[in-house]
Amino acid sequence: MAPKLSEEEIDDLIYLARTGDDAELTEMIQELTSRENTTNSQILEAARDDGKATCLHMAAANGHAKTITSILSHFPPPRTPKTATGPTPSSEEGSPSAEASAEISYVNFQNSFGNTALHWACLGGHLDAVKLLLSRGASPTAANDKDQIPLDLAAFNNHMHIMEYFLSQSKDIEGDNAQEGGLEKGTQDVQMEDETNSGEEAGSKVEPGG
Repeated sequence: MAPKLSEEEIDDLIYLARTGDDAELTEMIQELTSRENTTNSQILEAARDDGKATCLHMAAANGHAKTITSILSHFPPPRTPKTATGPTPSSEEGSPSAEASAEISYVNFQNSFGNTALHWACLGGHLDAVKLLLSRGASPTAANDKDQIPLDLAAFNNHMHIMEYFLSQSKDIEGDNAQEGGLEKGTQDVQMEDETNSGEEAGSKVEPGG
């Protein structure tokens, strides 16, 4: 059963993630977990504001790398691909564990405009946050309701260091946009668009830290 959090409790969790108060955020999560007889991850999954943004969205939007690490520590690391030594352990042969699947889902939660935490990290130009999110299974090809992937938001706001990082990693990133020159081609397409109009579109949909 999903934990029952009050609006005030959700607001407090969101606020602590936005301000990067890791110690108090962790303490509050643990208190709620004990009260609701649930897990830390379920408390975090239930804490979404009116715009469906999570604590992870807020930490990413404000570039709080330590807070991102703290939040994701309550979830198992993402499942790694099969290796030469054999398949990755799972709950059922050939399928990812339920816990790993839940973690991937949380990392890629979309707000009411379809933006993930990675979208907001890219919009703000927070490279450390981007790296952390990608390492924990954030999808670089997740599209928001304007069909913008995280790379688009970095490009619209002239965060060249984010774009360069994506391009340097593009050959190792799996996903539809990573095929046939996906991310690199996507960057070229973004640069060809009208910068002013594109910036207005990105800014109208994402409100980091709000």
